Amino acid sequence: MEERKIKEIWETYRACWSEVITADRVNKLQEIIAEDFEFYDPNIELDSYQKLSDYMEQFQKEFLGCTFTITDFIIHHDRSLAHWDMISLDNEVVGNGSDFAFYENGKLKTISSFFKEG
Repeated sequence: MEERKIKEIWETYRACWSEVITADRVNKLQEIIAEDFEFYDPNIELDSYQKLSDYMEQFQKEFLGCTFTITDFIIHHDRSLAHWDMISLDNEVVGNGSDFAFYENGKLKTISSFFKEG
């Protein structure tokens, strides 16, 4: 897969964490996520774009106004590693972590997210 396409997919995924309109978020995720998608982080395991959307909505309620900024993004062999900061409404870094992703047939197949719980 082309690097440009992976970057576009990742940017859509990143933006979905801040998308408050559920239907828009679901539509965007459906476009970029494989049918047999898997998501892992220290808190949860998910297996569909709908469940990921629900998790994103839960995150938005718990961390009102927080967004993610990608601080580094590396790609090779249909895989990516993203380092990110979670930014508060006051524009302060309130957390950071890394996501490892695998892409297949032009879509996100697996995401493993790592961060310290705090």
